[in-house]
Amino acid sequence: MPIIKKTKILTNKLSEEAFNQLLFQIAGKKLLDSINMINSDAKSKIEKCIACTNEEYSYALSLQADCVPDSKRMIIQSQKRLESLNSLLILAKLI
Repeated sequence: MPIIKKTKILTNKLSEEAFNQLLFQIAGKKLLDSINMINSDAKSKIEKCIACTNEEYSYALSLQADCVPDSKRMIIQSQKRLESLNSLLILAKLI
């Protein structure tokens, strides 16, 4: 029995590390640093990232309404990040 338990702990640790790496790649260092949720669970981190990205998306839409040239790029980036974060949230519910 100890071997199975040790393997499960190792698998959970590897899953968590892989998840954190994916979150880092999707959200980016700047966003993760800004949410300051180091000890939080995966689902909470993603939900906070989604909330912050929704704010960025809304801001980009307001810039587009003001005809700011860079707004289109910001909108596209926010949309892609939201899609990826929502996919990661589905995976986090399985961990």
